[in-house]
Amino acid sequence: MPYLRQGLCRKKHGQTSFLRGGKGEPILLLHGIPGSAYSWEAVGLQLAPHCTSVIPDLLGFGESDAPEGDYYMEAQAIAVKQLLDSLGISSLFLGGHDFGGPVALTLMRMFPELNIRGLVLSSTNTFTDTYIPPPLRVASVPAVGTLLFRALAGNRLGLGLMYYAATRQKSTASRAMFRRHMTPSGIDYTRRIFQRSLADLKGNYQAIESLLPHITRETLILWGDSDPFFGTSVGERMQRSIPGSLLKVYDHTGHFVPEEQPTRVADDIVRFLRHEGR
Repeated sequence: MPYLRQGLCRKKHGQTSFLRGGKGEPILLLHGIPGSAYSWEAVGLQLAPHCTSVIPDLLGFGESDAPEGDYYMEAQAIAVKQLLDSLGISSLFLGGHDFGGPVALTLMRMFPELNIRGLVLSSTNTFTDTYIPPPLRVASVPAVGTLLFRALAGNRLGLGLMYYAATRQKSTASRAMFRRHMTPSGIDYTRRIFQRSLADLKGNYQAIESLLPHITRETLILWGDSDPFFGTSVGERMQRSIPGSLLKVYDHTGHFVPEEQPTRVADDIVRFLRHEGR
């Protein structure tokens, strides 16, 4: 049975669990790693008077089922498309944070029949040559890389340390809220996706990077000024790469922008939907 969580209805279609609420045109919001639909929950609640928020748990995360086969960008995009089809949505605004950004762009690339009316990208990587610190470069070494990433991103302790290092607004994005993402499956697939991404950025992100100059949809880029993973220079490069895009940088904000600054993010998205300030 569906249930209400602070005004958002939790439902499930097929393998995918999702939050839905609000009224008006739909906006689909995709979370990153570590994360779940709760990453966008506070934003979705504040968007409710202006649009209908659809916020899925990616496969393997939150309350969605584990994927039966592949778990990477294209498999996640296919699952999202199946969800949209089940909801009868073919025209929408689209947003993605962190890994949700490449999934959103893959959705656009694979399903051009979707009418994407606007795009929101938050603290995400879309480039093949993003800097990887030397210790993480062992991701391409199967046995050693797997051991390292199990230590860094394959357990609660490692992800807890990531939270403390990457979150500036801890009063808004509290540790208790962050723990909601930490399902056993979510931890496992965070480690798998993290390792797979860093093992071959060029192979994994070439199609994403190549798409950027051809994006014709209006695009809003959101960034934290204290993001330790992707500095503001990455957001600025993305703005230069996507024609006509707008970059908003939030002060005193780390990597988890939708959770750290939900009110500012919601306000900026509403203005974006209304084409204000562009």
